[in-house]
Amino acid sequence: MAQPNPAKVRFQFVTQRPRDDGCGIFVLQMLTGRPYGQLASMINWGAQINHYTTWKELSSVLSELGWHIGDVRKVESWGDVMGVAVVHVQGDHFILYDADNGIFYDPGQWEGPDLDTHLVPLSYLPVHLPKGA
Repeated sequence: MAQPNPAKVRFQFVTQRPRDDGCGIFVLQMLTGRPYGQLASMINWGAQINHYTTWKELSSVLSELGWHIGDVRKVESWGDVMGVAVVHVQGDHFILYDADNGIFYDPGQWEGPDLDTHLVPLSYLPVHLPKGA
């Protein structure tokens, strides 16, 4: 694990471990600073016990919170990801990536953030802080 310069770390890292689910909500928690329970309550889980999220659900929560989001973009490599982004990687997992500083926030890891990842990006959602935040 390669530790980033603390001055470049923009988000507080949160792990989903030992859970196997909830990566999308944990990414939103790192991005927004809001508690997991508050963010999870914004999604209609119905009787679903495990919290597996989709792009539609993540986009909806971010929009409701006033975040400016782009469209989901397909990628072939990490070099294709721009700015701050929620990234869907192989293995049906979401992480937060700060491409401006090359920092990966993977809630599937016990510790973070990290400067390296073995994960393969599939698509990403660019995000921008709400005005006044």
